[in-house]
Amino acid sequence: MAQNKKKNILKHKRKVFDFFSYLRNDKKLKYNRVLPLNEYLNDRWKKAKYLQWGNGSNCYDSAYIFGDVQVGENTFVGPFCILDGGGGLKIGKFCSIAAGVQIYTHHSVKWANSGGKESLQYAPVVIEDYCYIGPNSVISMGVTIGKGAIVGACSFVNKNVPPYTKVAGCPARIISTNIGENMKDINPLMRGGGV
Repeated sequence: MAQNKKKNILKHKRKVFDFFSYLRNDKKLKYNRVLPLNEYLNDRWKKAKYLQWGNGSNCYDSAYIFGDVQVGENTFVGPFCILDGGGGLKIGKFCSIAAGVQIYTHHSVKWANSGGKESLQYAPVVIEDYCYIGPNSVISMGVTIGKGAIVGACSFVNKNVPPYTKVAGCPARIISTNIGENMKDINPLMRGGGV
């Protein structure tokens, strides 16, 4: 009896591994990607739809979403992001939020320093249309990133970023301004290119 039970378990285990192998091979052939198991079992576009984000937006399964996060159409949220909407977070259309980006709309500094006597602090974050937020960047509460802005990788953004401006660094500083006087210069979809 125990031998039959062990054979049954091994049989089911093989089926699970075969199914995983099928999903992995399918993704590799279609997109040349090899991902963690959870990404094969979830659909990025369905997750965004579930979150009631704009049409065509998508969000990796490994992204953490807290509170009120509003996202426009055709926006990409990469793997391992943290989107804290506790104080309100709005991200526009055709934005790219790269892997590992952390966006915070609250902090607990006063709460921690006061031994819990002070409240958590909240302020909304707004990322306007056509923005690119580079990998592993951190955006602090209360910040607005203007239309068409670019945030370089590993930046800490704690001040507003004007439209069509490139910032980078820790803390982020302006690198260049007036990038793309019109959207055709900074958005390949506007000039007929693809994603």
